[in-house]
Amino acid sequence: MKNINKIVVSLFMAVVLLGNGNYGVYADEDYSNTEYWLNQCTNNGNVDRDACQGFVDYISAQNTEINQQIANMRAQQADMEANISKYAAQVTEYQQQIDAKQAEIAQKDVEIEQTQKQIDQKQIEIDDKQKEIDTNQETADTLQEKVKTRMVLRQPTMRTNQYIDILMGANTFTDFIRIANGLSTISQYDKKTLNELVQIIAKLNKQKEELVTAKTELETAKADLETQKKEKQDQQTELLTLQSFVQIAQEAAQKTSEALRGSIESRTSDIAENNALMSRISSQIGAIATSNGWTYPVDGAWRSAGTWAYPGGSIHLGYDFAAGYGTNIRAVANGVVLRGVNGCPTVGYLGDSCGAQFGGAGYSGNQVIMLVTVNGSLYGVDYFHMTINTPAATGTIVNAGDIIGKVGSSGNTTGPHCHVEIFYLGDASQFASYAASWNGDVSFGAGWTSGRYGLYGRRCSDGVGAPCRIRPEDVFGY
Repeated sequence: MKNINKIVVSLFMAVVLLGNGNYGVYADEDYSNTEYWLNQCTNNGNVDRDACQGFVDYISAQNTEINQQIANMRAQQADMEANISKYAAQVTEYQQQIDAKQAEIAQKDVEIEQTQKQIDQKQIEIDDKQKEIDTNQETADTLQEKVKTRMVLRQPTMRTNQYIDILMGANTFTDFIRIANGLSTISQYDKKTLNELVQIIAKLNKQKEELVTAKTELETAKADLETQKKEKQDQQTELLTLQSFVQIAQEAAQKTSEALRGSIESRTSDIAENNALMSRISSQIGAIATSNGWTYPVDGAWRSAGTWAYPGGSIHLGYDFAAGYGTNIRAVANGVVLRGVNGCPTVGYLGDSCGAQFGGAGYSGNQVIMLVTVNGSLYGVDYFHMTINTPAATGTIVNAGDIIGKVGSSGNTTGPHCHVEIFYLGDASQFASYAASWNGDVSFGAGWTSGRYGLYGRRCSDGVGAPCRIRPEDVFGY
């Protein structure tokens, strides 16, 4: 198995060695015309290898920028997902306010209906009172005219003209009664008539007072009704505002999520197109473009353990990217798969030594060992514990961001994650010769947790040169 893997890598590197050199982006070249340069660099004839390498570097730089954009979008998505509960709580709060406001409006409708009934009843009472007043007024006028006429007819014998004037000019009903009772010249019949008149007028005045009161109450009820209607209108306005808040919150979350998802898919498609383009050109000129920076290796992962020790204190030489089974694992930079190790069950267990029998590191399960270039330097990268049948095949040329496997828990693990180790190997110009002469050492000469290099192997932070171990946290952060 080891010999076959080495032959495959060597065949690929033989092509690379034919055109190996120190390639850089031509400062004077304009690579924006992609179609032109694609034709120039893939026509299978004589090509300007240096210029085409510059075109590859140009595309690689675009990929680095796109990867950063995708990382930013994923961060926004993660932030949005973290705030889902916040949005839900906000919507729930708005809905509770809406329900309360609708209950207030319903109660206000009841109050308005009751007030309207009171107004209608009061209007009926006023109308009835007005009819009664009109009838009594007519009776009073008739009696008053009758008394006045009788007394005038009797003036020649009674000589009471001055008393009629006094009687009819009384300022109050009390005065009217007192004066009428005091006129001894008035007959008993006339007194009875006058008393009826007084009673009718008294009743009439009382009814007029009641009418004024009823009208006042009616106006008050109408004013209350208008106030209630205004309150209802204000409540309905508040309700519409609250409902719009809910709609805005929901639409904003949905639109933002859809826009981010669409942008990520679009930019990922752009990377795929660029990767395909670089692969065609690289195959033509036999070169690997150096990456401008590192690409995050596991989509949406978090750090469950880091270097140089586990949380419990025991030695740990890599960065554990925890994620769900089947999560994409990506190439951290442009390079080649030195070895793809496959055959271990996707789910392992503590003490599971699977890996070595398939040509990889023991206890590490399904794995990919890569050689990559970043910013002009050469690095080795180990990816451990992949899902079975997902590791990229030995000899595969990859570009930064390409999927090279899926997260599993094969080998010595307790849960799904991808263990990543990084090794500094020197200058990128050594890429082809290093790949062709690689001896299968997964530690790339930097050692493990025992042996001549001590517990941690050769660490770059200790001041040693290549080969040495790079702390992944210094590349990908915490």
